[in-house]
Amino acid sequence: MELIEVLQQFGLNKNEANVYLALLQLGPSPVLAIARRTGLKRPTIYLILDELIKHGLAALVPQEKKKLFIALPPDRFEEKLERQTELIRQVLPELTALYRTQTAKPAIQIFESREGIMNVYKEITNFKKGEVLSFFSAEAIPQEFFEVFDIFIRAIKEEKMRLREIVYTKDKNHFYIQKTKNLPNHEMRFTDPKNKFVTDNFIYGDKVALFSFKKRFAVVIESEDMAKSLRSLFELAWQSAEKI
Repeated sequence: MELIEVLQQFGLNKNEANVYLALLQLGPSPVLAIARRTGLKRPTIYLILDELIKHGLAALVPQEKKKLFIALPPDRFEEKLERQTELIRQVLPELTALYRTQTAKPAIQIFESREGIMNVYKEITNFKKGEVLSFFSAEAIPQEFFEVFDIFIRAIKEEKMRLREIVYTKDKNHFYIQKTKNLPNHEMRFTDPKNKFVTDNFIYGDKVALFSFKKRFAVVIESEDMAKSLRSLFELAWQSAEKI
């Protein structure tokens, strides 16, 4: 990385960096010499020198009839960095508290197009950081979205995901049930016919996805608390669900 780029990382602009480097190379110098070295106009040099003096990087040479300017030692950058680091350490707990408050709020996304809804399903099948839980009605998914069944069958066969499902269905010979019941990384149970599901629902990681095909939309809620609560409810339902 060029020296000018490095100095810019410490908050100097390009012209300030150029003038500071010129002072380091020239030693005590009048504005005219600095202007010649940098190619900048003298009024601009004066403005820049004022800024460098404020930053503690330059100084006016005392007791000289002619105004001369010098660069102060580069270790001022290290001192500045140490001060900034200490300042960050002091305020970091407060900043972290603000961040946690912000991240604790659930992130909610709504998808209404077919493409958007299918992308949510694909996101679920690509989830590899843990088990995916699902409870749904096989009859609730319209033929227009039967591609979903194929996506999940393929993902389970390729062992891309671990999936447990509680399904409501009037037809226990439904093709999706028959094609997945003996696959690895997959378990399915039937809910009591009295407990009908009318939506397609998933819990994965800190996310909950809800699909409604009557109104044709999907909602994805990212919330650790909500995912934990629904995961607990799923486990209660799983215990009483009928094994295949």
